[in-house]
Amino acid sequence: MIKIMETIKATLLKNRLGAVLARAALAPVAIERHGHVVAYLVPAEPAKADQRATARRDKPGWDRRTEERAVELASGGDFRPSRWLRAGDARLLAGICMILASHHRFDRMRMLALAERLWPGMSGPAMFGRWLKDAPLHAERFVALLDARLRKRALAA
Repeated sequence: MIKIMETIKATLLKNRLGAVLARAALAPVAIERHGHVVAYLVPAEPAKADQRATARRDKPGWDRRTEERAVELASGGDFRPSRWLRAGDARLLAGICMILASHHRFDRMRMLALAERLWPGMSGPAMFGRWLKDAPLHAERFVALLDARLRKRALAA
């Protein structure tokens, strides 16, 4: 099966760098100038396996307080990578972004790109499957709490 690479004009790259980088975090993007491909933006390589093994050994605890902070972060509407990187365990938060990518109230591409930024490779089915298996949280409970928080915010607005 041949995968067709997205091609964008250099002017679009200049004017919409953030959006193009978000796409390039998921799949290669060809940059075209004057009708010819002049460069490629490709996803960063995943972190080394030994770094990931260390992160798994230091798996964070999941308690009500941590759960509340994660729900508040996800419902807050601030999806800047710098904010999420400061919020806690990057692998755990990348998995939460993957859950949000399938939620109807969140922009799928933005959440996938954020997951990749937090933990390279997380948007792949194999890694996300391992994350779901190892995660200290229950996705269905997290989504239910998030939905309740989003409804509450909508009523208050």
